[in-house]
This record gives sequence, structure tokens and C-alpha cells, in this order.
Amino acid sequence: MGETAQFEPEVYGKYYLVDKIAVGGMAEIFKAQTYSHGGFEKTLVIKRILAHLTDNEDFISMFIDEAKISVSLQHANIVQIYDFGKLFDNYFIAMEWVDGKDVKQILRKLAGRRKLLPEEYAVFIAHEAAKALDYAHKKRNMKGEALDIIHRDVSPSNVLVSYDAEVKMADFGIAKAGFSAYNTKDGVLKGKFEYMSPEQARGESVSQQSDLFSLGIILYEMLTGRRLFKTDSEIKTLEKIKSVDIGPPSSLNPNIPPRLDAIVMRALSADQEDRYIDAAAFQAALLEYMYPGTPTVTQKSLELFMQELFSEERGQEVDRLQRGSELAKDLHTRTPDLDLDPEWEEEATELPKGVGRITPGAGTNTTATIAGQPSSDRGRILAAGVIVLLLGLLLWSFFGRTHTASVTPTPEPQTVEPAVPTTGAVTLRIEPDGALVFLDEVQVGSGGEVKLPEVEPGERTLRVSAEGYETQEHSLDVAAGREIVLPITLDRTPDPRPDATAGTVPGTTDADAFSVRFESDPPGASVYVDNRTIGRTPMTWTEGVRGESYLVRYAREGYEAATFDLAIPDEGPSSTQQRSLKKRAAALGKLNLNTTKGWGYVYIDGKRLSETTPLAGYELSAGHYTVRVVNESFGLDQTKQVTVKANETTKVVVDFGD
Repeated sequence: MGETAQFEPEVYGKYYLVDKIAVGGMAEIFKAQTYSHGGFEKTLVIKRILAHLTDNEDFISMFIDEAKISVSLQHANIVQIYDFGKLFDNYFIAMEWVDGKDVKQILRKLAGRRKLLPEEYAVFIAHEAAKALDYAHKKRNMKGEALDIIHRDVSPSNVLVSYDAEVKMADFGIAKAGFSAYNTKDGVLKGKFEYMSPEQARGESVSQQSDLFSLGIILYEMLTGRRLFKTDSEIKTLEKIKSVDIGPPSSLNPNIPPRLDAIVMRALSADQEDRYIDAAAFQAALLEYMYPGTPTVTQKSLELFMQELFSEERGQEVDRLQRGSELAKDLHTRTPDLDLDPEWEEEATELPKGVGRITPGAGTNTTATIAGQPSSDRGRILAAGVIVLLLGLLLWSFFGRTHTASVTPTPEPQTVEPAVPTTGAVTLRIEPDGALVFLDEVQVGSGGEVKLPEVEPGERTLRVSAEGYETQEHSLDVAAGREIVLPITLDRTPDPRPDATAGTVPGTTDADAFSVRFESDPPGASVYVDNRTIGRTPMTWTEGVRGESYLVRYAREGYEAATFDLAIPDEGPSSTQQRSLKKRAAALGKLNLNTTKGWGYVYIDGKRLSETTPLAGYELSAGHYTVRVVNESFGLDQTKQVTVKANETTKVVVDFGD
């Protein structure tokens, strides 16, 4: 996507184009604004097809299908369509503006920094995109008939992530639905080649499982930072997709655990029947993998990640939008009312004989004329109207004065007191990235930037730890309405062996060297030799010295560490040290939940429980949760932020009022 250095705002019907976002071979995309009474302004996006394509019936049919399909989809994870039409020689779509970047731009930015997208963010983005596909795939019309929508162009550039970490699916430009006017001919390929399913690459008819395969490609690329099917030619790419000859994500990123490998590879099954039965099943698998993390917590962390990653670009975008908006607003105030083409005017409604109609004149002053009567009768009708008006004024002067006292006086405006904050906020900037963060012995995040927007006031204990680093503890005095910003950098643990980093002992020969293969189940465990980190499993270590002994430790988040002695023999072949890691039991707490009256259904982080209130002794992993209690029959709906502590019972009462 290219951006122009300077863009002069222009009037486009009722819209004001304030900046050009992108231009391609078929359409150009603009940021736009609309203005209305009372200072109302709205920022949106205009997608306008190029003038030379207006005679291409196939393309116009496809463009109209995009508008018809998209406008029928009203979902938080799908870009909303506001308007569709034709102005002059251009068809256009007005749609929701997502203030952020697409996945393609995110991965390119990270590649420039030589970093991977954190695993939890990749899973969250795929989870939200799966929600969008599930909604679109199952959409029905007002008669209850399935629309049979298939996106067919699920690719990184069509998955948008806002700076607020909202994920939205865009561009149903080649989507297929049961009501589509434009039908793809058999054997004609539609979509980006690198993100097609095998059946799509073969030119066969596709099902909704094709979209799941494409989403699987995106998830794979987010986890590995590598293009899965990209080659130096489109033919080779299509052949590679048809064969689906690929290794799991962990073959490129050893930090990916087997569970996530299995989820990705199922979505990338060559046979449609081996993939997830639908997008909801794919989403459920990703949600289960997140546990005990939640989409809500991950979204808050991703928000900070996005804002930091694109801080420079975001500042430039704000400046460009502000400049364009100011020029557009000036244009708006100087632009007179337009005489629109007839296709933009409402057709005059045919009225019954004898009923008047107001018809606007051509000038700036509107002239009232009476339609539906011969011109010879109009004078009499006007005179009758004047008489009726005078009688009305006389009646008002009599009754209005005698009944003035009965008029209800206008109530005085009420002053709304601002809400008093009841919680504080803590923002932590932590190095290294893998450090674990505990607040009052409850894990609340890991590495990078951790933002805790709702922390109960009082003295809180903060602990930050990481393998190979010295643990730090801090005492925080949290106050309501205040934010604590604290940078923390952990120091490395001192190495007890001064020569541990030397590799081989001076004076030794290559024959003295000894290689060890370190492997673990699951893979991705950090390997420490005499408390010095040397990499992650699986890996080969060649710095061992014959006749020496070493203390080896495998450590992986969520698993118990495996520690063993490694004695290197004076002679003999190399060896493999394989250990199975035991999953660490999650620290549990209990939740007691009740209401001041009645009962309600209970939702925890958006998932409805089978139990209703009162809820007693409900076990949850230690952490932060959004708890919602609902009883629609009585119009009751309350939400609370709850912190569950390990080995403790948290009691919550939801006030449903009188």
C-alpha cells in the first residue's frame, strides 16, 4: 500500500476526502469525513473503483455483490458498511474506518525489528478472525434462509487490528453468497494465490472450510514470521499449496508447543473433511489454548503492544488526518448546496388529487407552489389558507393567555457529578521479555509492557522473576484515580563458574570436545548449564569438556523444571539428554457470587456458566476476570471486575437495586 506525501482534500458528493490511504489497479481508498448539524463529524473510509472499470460488467457486479454481502453483516469483528452508490463515473462504498494496521503491516514492521509477533497475540488475532468468519458463514436472511457466504480472500491484508486491539475482517470483494449476481466460472482463480486452499488452487468449487485453511496460513505466518507458501513464481506457489507439504510451526519456531502445532496443522489439512467442522470449532480450540489466559486480558496487552510498535507512524497519521480535516472543514463551510444529478434526488411521490405538495424551486430561495389543482383555483385556495391561519392566531391568543398558568415549566438542567474513581492503575515496562509478573502472588502478565488498568487501592506486593535473572520485589502504594508507571530491568544471575562461558578449556584439542543433544517433551524449554542459559530445546551443545560434570536444568513456563547432572565421559560417542516435563498444576482460588435480590445467569470473561446465582465455591485459576450477571426477564444486567487469589475464596455481591 502506498501513501501520497501530500493530499489536497476534495468534495465527493456528501463526503469530504481528507487523505488517500491506498490505490491499486481496481480501486482507490480514502479517509473521508462527513459533517452535519450541531458540529457533528464522522470519519470513515471511501472505497472508489477507478473510472476505467465502470464499463466492466463483471467487475461492477462483483463490486455490487461486495456491498450487498457486507451491508448484511453487522458484527463487531467485521468492517461495517455505511453507504453504496455511484457518483459521476465512479461506484463507491462508504465503510467503517479502523484506526490501526493490517496483519501484513504488523508482520512487516516486526520483520524490520527482527522480532516475532508474541504467540499470545497471534492466537488472539486468529481467534477474533474466526469469530468473524463464523458469523459470516452462518448468516441468514430475514426468512431464515442461509446466505452461504464464503469470504475466499482471507489474507493478512484483510485482517485489521486497531490501535485499541480490535480485530476486524475486511474486504468481501470476491466473497461468494447464495444471492450473488456474479458467479465465478469453474477453473477461474479468485483471491491471493499465497493464501488459497488446495481446492481453491485447483480451481474447484470451495466450501467454508476453504476460509479456515486461509486463516490457518495467517496463524502459521504470525507464529513463525515466515511466508508459508511463497515461492518465486505463482505456478510453484499453487503447486506447493496443492501438495500441502509443510512442517509444523515449531519446525521454524521451536518455542511453539505441540498443542498449538496441532491446532494450526488441523486447520491446514489438505482434505477439507480433516479440518475443523466450522469456524466456531476453530475458535473454540484457540480459546481453550489461551486458558487460563482470556481474550479480554490479551486484548489489553495487545493494545499497548500496537501503540508502541506504531508510535511513530501513528503520530504522522494523526498529523495528516488533522491537516486534512481542517482543510476539509474549511471546504465544507465554503461549499454551497449542490444541484445533484437526478439519480441522487428522491422521486416526487404521486399524491391524491386535491392534496398539496411542496416542490423546491431551482434557486436558493424555495418557492412554494401547490400541485394537484388547476392554476385558476390556486388563488382561492391560498385565500382560504390565509383565513384559516388568521382564525388560528385568534384562537391561540385567547386560549394561550387564559391557560398560561397550566403550562408545565421547563425543568432546570441537572448537573451530573463525575464518577469518583475507585481503582488505581499500574503500568510496568519490563526487561527481559520472558519475565513473569506477580501482584500479591497472582500472575498478571509477562515481559514487555504490562498494563493493569484496575488495581484495588492499598499496599500491593509486586514480584518480577525470570530464569537466569535475579528476582526483584517492589512495594506499591496504589491510590484510586492514580497511575503508577514503573520500569523494571532484571539483572542476570552471577555465574558461579568464571570460565563457564569459555567453551573448551585452553590447551584442549578438538578431540577433547563433546557434543550433547538436549531434547524435551514438550519442546521449547530453556536450557541452563551451570545456571547459564544456552538456548532452547531441541538443540545441540558443543562446549562440553570431557571429564567435566555440569548441572543442567530444563525450564518452561507452566511446567515443573527438570534438573539433572551431566557427566561427560573421558571417551565415547556423543549423547542425547531427553526429559519429559510435568505440567505444573494451576494455582486455584474459589469464587462466591450472589445478588442482592432475585437470581441471574453468570458469565465469566464472556462465557456463560451452567450455574446461576447464588454461586458458591466455584473454582478458578488465580487471576483477573470480568464477571457479568444477567436476568433479562427483570431487565437486570451488572458487570464487575474480580480478582481471584490462589488458595482463597473471593466473595462478590452484585447489587441489582430495589
